[in-house]
Amino acid sequence: MNSVIAMGAAILMVIATPVWAQTSADTEVRNLLPMAPVVSRSPAVFQPGQALAPMARATIFVRDIEASLKLYRDILGLKPMFDNIWKGKGINDIMGTTGKDLRATVLMAGESTVGNIGIYQLYNEKGTPPPPIKTPDTRIGDVAVIFPTNDIWGMTKKIKDAGYVIVSPPVALIERPGMKQQPLEMMFRDADGVLVNLVQAGIPN
Repeated sequence: MNSVIAMGAAILMVIATPVWAQTSADTEVRNLLPMAPVVSRSPAVFQPGQALAPMARATIFVRDIEASLKLYRDILGLKPMFDNIWKGKGINDIMGTTGKDLRATVLMAGESTVGNIGIYQLYNEKGTPPPPIKTPDTRIGDVAVIFPTNDIWGMTKKIKDAGYVIVSPPVALIERPGMKQQPLEMMFRDADGVLVNLVQAGIPN
């Protein structure tokens, strides 16, 4: 069993495993939070001629998972889907590391199994990571995670009050005629410098 398959099998087993458990020949997982119930666990849908299905989630490797959860869980309101600690050869093989432990939290909006975000932190790291980018602009190599919202002004106030770097307040990218309210977007940097883009749909007349 290769490491990718082993990792997937471990995720399925963690639903019913509340303590340290050997989930494959070379990977252990400790369940911190049971997998949240969701409405549907439908398999990936592949379009004809496509080798990839729609992206399941984005994953961010962070400096401090608790600090990241204060944003994604507490301010943005995403709810944890599961929260695990992984250790052993299998998880290191998939990450290209040696001797590292990994805490992996996946958060979701609503009950969706796709379009979610993973917040991962490596343990047993040596040295200090470089400081995060805190500039109020975008740079080559930046990555942005994008979420629809129906309360862009309220979210922006919470984000600003919490001290995150605002790249752009809510703006209309293109003025669209015949709209009661223009579509709006805003963007900011999280604690690790990752761009977060919130998008609010417009309201037609």
